[in-house]
Amino acid sequence: MVLTDVKDGKSMLNKIVLLMILIVPWFTLFLLKKEEIKRYMPAAIFASFLMIIYNVISKNLMHWEIKETLIPVLKPLFVSGVFGLFPVIVIWIFYFTYRKFWKYLLANIILDFMFAIFPIHYWLQDILGIYKLINITKWERFILFVATSVVIYGFYKWQEEIIKPEITGAK
Repeated sequence: MVLTDVKDGKSMLNKIVLLMILIVPWFTLFLLKKEEIKRYMPAAIFASFLMIIYNVISKNLMHWEIKETLIPVLKPLFVSGVFGLFPVIVIWIFYFTYRKFWKYLLANIILDFMFAIFPIHYWLQDILGIYKLINITKWERFILFVATSVVIYGFYKWQEEIIKPEITGAK
C-alpha cells in the first residue's frame, strides 16, 4: 500500500515536471519583442520537426524508453521537450547568438551537455525515471544533439536568405 502511494506520488510529480517543461518556457517569450519571436520561429519549428523525427527513429531503434508522458497517444515522443522547452530554447539561443556561429555552437554545446549528460539527463532519467536510455549512450546522444544544432543553424541561414527581401522590403 505504501509503495503504491509512493509510486503514485512520484508519477504525479513527474506529470507536474513534464507539464512545467511543456508550458513554462513559453512564458519566457513575453520578454522578447513579437518581431524577434516571429523572426526565429521558423528555426524553432524546424528544430521541433527534427526532434519529432529523432524521437520516432529513437523509438524504432530502441534508443530509449519513455516511461512517463503527458499525452499517452504520443508516447514515442518526449512531448514536453519537443513542443515546449526545445523550440523555446532554440528561439533564445538564436536571439543571443545569431550571426555569431562560434557563440551559437558554444551555447549549444553547453546546453546539449546539460540535456544529454548532466544535470538534466540525470534528473529526468535517474531521479524521476521519466525515460531510460537503452541502445544509445549519453555521449552519442550529446554528439547527435550538437550535430542537429549545426543543421538547424544552416537551415535558418538558408531560410533567412529567402525571407530577407520580405523583411527589408527589397525586391
